[in-house]
Amino acid sequence: MIKLYLKQAWMLMKQNKLFTGIYVVGTGLSIALVMTMFIIFYVKFAPIYPEYNRDRTLVMKNMKRYPKGKPDNWNCNGGVAYQVVKDMLPGLPHVEAVGGGLSDFMGDNKVTLPNKELLPVSTYYADAGFWRVFTFRFLGGKPFTKADVEASMPVAVLSEGLAKRLFATADATGRHFLYNGKDFRVTGVVEDVSNATPETAGDLWIPILHAPWITVESKRGLLGNTYAYILVDDAANKETVRREVQDVIRKYNLQDKEYDHDIMGQPDNYITSTFRQDVSKVPDMTEIAKSFCYILLALLFIPALNLSGMISSRMHQRLCEVGVRKAYGATRMQLMNQVLCENLLLTVIGGIVGLLISYLIVLTASDWILTLFDKRIADPTKNMTLTTEMLFNPIVFSIAFGLCVVLNVISALVPAASALRHTIIRSLNTNR
Repeated sequence: MIKLYLKQAWMLMKQNKLFTGIYVVGTGLSIALVMTMFIIFYVKFAPIYPEYNRDRTLVMKNMKRYPKGKPDNWNCNGGVAYQVVKDMLPGLPHVEAVGGGLSDFMGDNKVTLPNKELLPVSTYYADAGFWRVFTFRFLGGKPFTKADVEASMPVAVLSEGLAKRLFATADATGRHFLYNGKDFRVTGVVEDVSNATPETAGDLWIPILHAPWITVESKRGLLGNTYAYILVDDAANKETVRREVQDVIRKYNLQDKEYDHDIMGQPDNYITSTFRQDVSKVPDMTEIAKSFCYILLALLFIPALNLSGMISSRMHQRLCEVGVRKAYGATRMQLMNQVLCENLLLTVIGGIVGLLISYLIVLTASDWILTLFDKRIADPTKNMTLTTEMLFNPIVFSIAFGLCVVLNVISALVPAASALRHTIIRSLNTNR
């Protein structure tokens, strides 16, 4: 019977091309918008290269510092002091690795070879632990070591793209280049990192103490400019590690006679850290979740209501057909199954159209669409390279498609159930 219903649905689609076109486009746009939203959040929160450990990563960024007893007189930096990463966090229970890093947002950095043109680059300053927290794929060589960081050695890890621009090959380990006029040696080359992952993106990575504003010991207590990344041994232990880190800061405050430091509920899990965009406030995740739910419901329900109205009008036109089917013994359940099969076929076609539209939107507008919910993109002028693992994820499509199928089925059930309540006589005489 289902095969027969689908065959009949296909014939009706060809006979009613206007209704079919509007229905497919409406469903497709609904799925496309939902898919686009899901892809954005998948790129930001799911485990993707080189941030495969997002579910086990805690992040500490901004910190307040104020005189004892005067919490209103606070000041704040863009991160924590490097000594927090270097000395205070390593060794805590359940902590597998601690890394520190920051992008050079302000620097006008250039690399070159002798007698060659200068190439602008995006620099990322990192310590040795950074390479343990994040899972970069090395095409050759290895990351710089803790000794390299502590001695501020002129070494660097290059992206594959930069290595090819400089040396015309990704096999650049051990070779030298000029970075802002200084000689640097390549310790390794990694697969390119998309600017869509701002926590790790860069053209080259150099030891963190090369950053002119980073020192081993800060003169401003625990205020600094380093982001701290804590890799927990198991995702179930994240809350335990959070309490341990907060206890470390509390003990530091007890021995500091002049100032208190407030980490404002940190370290955050990866998702919360994404929304910590105000340096002085804790993000209200409940309100943020509500706002995104409202957007999602609007994207789903408005098209569903419009489609429900179209189906209601279409069912009214088909009441005579319903009456004839009933007269020949068709049950209400059989008629309902037919309507649902027709609706499902249209939804599947609309889903395919929506999937293609969503990829078209994301690929052609990735430079700005990935910044809709994120102000942290290191360099919005750079191309947001989207990899296959970011785009082609069956789970994302299945969830988006499933939501749209459920709503479309509901939008078909209501007018169909209303139409099928009519008696045979009333159905046959409706359009006379």
